[in-house]
Amino acid sequence: MGKRILVAIGDCGYSKHAVRYAAKICAAQKDATYTLFHVQALVPKIFNEAAKTEPDVKAHINAMVQENSEIAACTAGTMKDIMLREGIPENRTEVITQPMQVGMAKDILQKAEQGGYDAIVLARRALTPSRDFFIGTTAAKVVEHALRTPVWVISGESISMKIMLAVDGSDNSLRDVEHLIHMVGAHPDLSVTLFHVQPCLSHYYTVDFEKKNPSLQKILERQDKRRMESFYKKAYHRFEAIGLRKDQIETKSKLRSYDISTSIIEEARTGKYSTVVVGRRGERDAFFTGRIAMRLVQKITDQALWIVP
Repeated sequence: MGKRILVAIGDCGYSKHAVRYAAKICAAQKDATYTLFHVQALVPKIFNEAAKTEPDVKAHINAMVQENSEIAACTAGTMKDIMLREGIPENRTEVITQPMQVGMAKDILQKAEQGGYDAIVLARRALTPSRDFFIGTTAAKVVEHALRTPVWVISGESISMKIMLAVDGSDNSLRDVEHLIHMVGAHPDLSVTLFHVQPCLSHYYTVDFEKKNPSLQKILERQDKRRMESFYKKAYHRFEAIGLRKDQIETKSKLRSYDISTSIIEEARTGKYSTVVVGRRGERDAFFTGRIAMRLVQKITDQALWIVP
């Protein structure tokens, strides 16, 4: 079954990197198709109201719309040329540019849902004014509301096949494995690390509760070990079924950590991964949830981050 990838683009270098990333990371998937989606700048409603009675305002708006359309066409053409240079055949890439309907994030999400895409790809900074970088970014809004479609937020410039999956042994983590397999496939250079943070009672309750209940912590660790052993068997089986070698897969664990997102970021940096994959939901809210994913969207600056529902 073909993979459909929606790449949200803007007129900047960050979007160029997102396009290159999408092309290279799925290079082994010859049935992957790409939609380069450009949302043109919104004409404020106050201008449209004035245009109803003032001809000169209407003329300004028409000129603005024409300029936006020309910029969009130029941007889309540049991005498609990048796809071609990366070896993606022209018949596997389409370009869609449209005036903003509701808002940047909502227009992207609506397009993804209507088109049944397998992933949304966007650069962390490309579609948002610099003043809005830390709060309310387009990337953060798309991640927050994309409840059914995986989102790939692209940061940094490194593109390699070294990928880390942050896993907790849940069925949701197994879906992360399956998404990676579906989108990347048996790439000969693929290197996968299954990274696990050992659970603490403080992930569920409080630090004080954990200190007062060492026996419960030991039970938690014992059960987690059993669950992870079962999870690794299933994950390895799925990877090997598509043709990955055992030396392309490894496991790593962080034995003690009171902050999961910090542990993921530290491993991503020290391991020099190009991509980090994390589930929106985990075994429960204390694990790899929307909250953790949102922290990673804000903090990860050197890797691509995949958030899988």
